[in-house]
Amino acid sequence: MYHVVDNICRASGKCIIVRLQPVDIHRSEENTFRMILFSYDIFTAQAAGGISRCMIELMRALASTTVDWQLWAGRHGNELLPAALDDPGIATRILTTGPRTAGSRLAGSLRNEPGFARAVRNLHPSVVHRTFYPMIDLLPRTGIVRVETLHDMWDERAASAGSRRSRLKSVIKHRALGRADVIICDTESTRREMIDIWPALEGRSTVIHLGVRRLSASPETGTRDRPFFLFVGRRGSYKNFTVAVEALRAPALRDHDLVCFGGGPFDRDELALISAAGLGGRVLQMGGSDDRLAGLYEAATALLYPSSYEGFGLPLLEAMIHDCPVIAAPLTSLPEVGGDAALYADPDDPHAWGDIMATLAGDRVQADALRRLGRERAAQFSWAETARKHAVLYADIAR
Repeated sequence: MYHVVDNICRASGKCIIVRLQPVDIHRSEENTFRMILFSYDIFTAQAAGGISRCMIELMRALASTTVDWQLWAGRHGNELLPAALDDPGIATRILTTGPRTAGSRLAGSLRNEPGFARAVRNLHPSVVHRTFYPMIDLLPRTGIVRVETLHDMWDERAASAGSRRSRLKSVIKHRALGRADVIICDTESTRREMIDIWPALEGRSTVIHLGVRRLSASPETGTRDRPFFLFVGRRGSYKNFTVAVEALRAPALRDHDLVCFGGGPFDRDELALISAAGLGGRVLQMGGSDDRLAGLYEAATALLYPSSYEGFGLPLLEAMIHDCPVIAAPLTSLPEVGGDAALYADPDDPHAWGDIMATLAGDRVQADALRRLGRERAAQFSWAETARKHAVLYADIAR
């Protein structure tokens, strides 16, 4: 059971959510509607990234439902979307307006928003689902049902700490959410944080978790000779990379390395941190394909995820679906996603991380139990289920 909008009233040009009612996600989708139109926004905002990947996965899964949808992709520089064109369930639903064009997020909005507004007027979709918070919004304020997905509230935290860039991004986000009829939050943690900061948005919000699927059917093998822990993605700020490095200094972990996948090469400060810890040659960075990442997950002793803030934390589920134990911080959305299938340690305490890492490295029984729990946990987050919940939501709000 989850909550979707039961009734929408429009008065004085404003959208008002009257109340939310529980809906059975397993009911048949009896309500018919014209079409869901997804916007170009995230594909101009990201060359590659988690949000654009997740939106593609949602659309891929929706192709197996009764939902009629299209993506107005416009001109963009996203690197993930062209690969999705190999999927016939997606390729026939993508509307493009010209060759791929890289550029800033603002340039993408200036280039694409007028065409997207014309497409909305011509196609008359039942629901417009904006894939990211638009820099420029030329859609009419009435006569259109809008959906926005809220992925996290990090910019609001950074803005409160004095970041001007985050303050501007927060203003853009708040404006987009304020125009939405329904706000889909990736986690209850994000929804609660949104309500704390913008309580007026509570009545139009709901939660639909993201899904996960195996990254590769042919993971690379034999990538490392020594046992290792894995750190995935960006390493700056709240990701707490320092904790992972310091934890590896535990005497019981002398035979282990730390492999960092993605996030770019180590910068000067990171190299200095590794050198000061006496771990030269034992902390490595690499990039590559999903086949390589899947192979690293399956070979790693555990995924280390000491982040102090996440809107979701998809690498936890990616690790679990590839039989990799997970150690994470017990903060924000991570316990909501990891449940009892992960081990948790204080992200401010490298010694606690080192102790848990050493215990897991030396206890095969516990590691195997975590792998089993992880498979069971990941199975609860399928893209098919995510798409089905979106389909029921679209049908209800389009009535």
